[in-house]
Amino acid sequence: MTARRLLPWAIALFFALVVGFGIAISLGWLEEPALTRSDYVGTTDVTADDARLYRTVPFEWRVTGAAGAFTGSDIAHIRVDPSGERTLICGWLSRDKAGASMRASRWLSEARLRVGDIVISAGFIAPTDSSPGNDLHAGCAGLYDGLRPAGDAALALEGPSVHE
Repeated sequence: MTARRLLPWAIALFFALVVGFGIAISLGWLEEPALTRSDYVGTTDVTADDARLYRTVPFEWRVTGAAGAFTGSDIAHIRVDPSGERTLICGWLSRDKAGASMRASRWLSEARLRVGDIVISAGFIAPTDSSPGNDLHAGCAGLYDGLRPAGDAALALEGPSVHE
């Protein structure tokens, strides 16, 4: 086949790909999973006994800024409580690593928390200098739409690099 015969087919294939890509975008196939509707409902005191109900969720954070790119790891403490009228998800991050903890807090402000098969914003997780039983307050988010993930659902924090 000559190039003249292939050119119309190549053009038609290109336009078909562009139309297919447009349809995929309009149907949401190429988007990140939608965040589950939730809102910040405040903080709760965490006693030493309550702290045992929180699970540790390790995460890796990445922050970029004028001073360069920084990476690290930290641990958030999260509790899923589906027993009330609305499911509450509460959490805190200990700021025990000076600048690294501040960067981890910055990353968490834009990260997502995966609770089983739902995804919510992790911005509710409260950074704190306190320890359980010593004026520690965990930030809490309430889920909408009657969602009730199990209290022992798998937890994971994820997100892209954020700007400082």
